[in-house]
Amino acid sequence: MHAVVHVEIPVTNMKRAKDWYAKIFGWTFQDFDKAYALWTPQGGGTGGGLYLTTKIPARAVARVYVEVDDVDATLKAITKARGTILKEKTEVPGFGWWAAFREPQGAELYLWQAAPRA
Repeated sequence: MHAVVHVEIPVTNMKRAKDWYAKIFGWTFQDFDKAYALWTPQGGGTGGGLYLTTKIPARAVARVYVEVDDVDATLKAITKARGTILKEKTEVPGFGWWAAFREPQGAELYLWQAAPRA
């Protein structure tokens, strides 16, 4: 109970956003209408939606962390795909690593890589 079950990300161009998130994270999409598309992560987990807006907020109002196997490799892919790194990989001792990025349309998101379990 009280788990996060859905996350919505603002976009200014739906097609470009779907292409970008599919390329970086492997998400699949189901169009609801022209202004909204549901996304599902590979392997399950919390999904969400992309919603069309005319302006992306300058700063994230809530932090959305996308779990990845390798923060370094994902940051390289984000940079190659015209995203901007806002915070390089940073360790949370005993738990894992995080980083922040801005995708090409301007939404600010975060990456999370859990530390291996002993």
